[in-house]
Amino acid sequence: MPTVQEQMELDEIEQELRKLARQQQQLLSRKELLTVLQDYKQSTGFMSPSDKKTLTKRTDSTEKTELERIDEQLRDIAEQEGELVNRRKEILFPSQSRPDLCKANGGVFVLPHISDQFAVAIPPPSFPAPQLTLDYNKLPDSPTPTQCPSCQQFVTTETSRKAGNTVWLLCIMAVMFGCFLGCCLIPFCVHACKDVVHKCPKCRSKIQKIQRL
Repeated sequence: MPTVQEQMELDEIEQELRKLARQQQQLLSRKELLTVLQDYKQSTGFMSPSDKKTLTKRTDSTEKTELERIDEQLRDIAEQEGELVNRRKEILFPSQSRPDLCKANGGVFVLPHISDQFAVAIPPPSFPAPQLTLDYNKLPDSPTPTQCPSCQQFVTTETSRKAGNTVWLLCIMAVMFGCFLGCCLIPFCVHACKDVVHKCPKCRSKIQKIQRL
């Protein structure tokens, strides 16, 4: 039975393993998204000059693509998980964690076999990958994942509504039909009549404006 201090260390190891599993899942989802987007751009020809530079093989070892950085982070997480799993096995099974001396092989230390039950299983994501809308003319009224044409970052747009031609036209028509005493101002309070403006949350540039007329 582990001591109180060892039990506290086991709890910390479990928390750290869950944290690493979440980070690993986020990196895998990001890698899958970038791979799908890269394949889509190559197949459709929708690729900016900066994207073409990113996809080419770079000779400078200090400059790495985002996919390469994700692979390095995944390798680091795998190493940390292995160290934590080994430490947990040493606490739970101290007799098996000590190497056995094999005298028949001239005193060579044989490491014990690590059981597969300690492998950290990462469940598949319970949600589908976000769908990117790269055709700005097909952006809906709600915030949507897309690529900003100004900063080339993958973002979820911010939306705002402004009174456009439809609102003013409805207001003038209401006045013509005798709707006075403020009734003609009702279109200014109806969101469905207003234009929608999509903005980038990072560089604050306007991506697209959806006009009702």
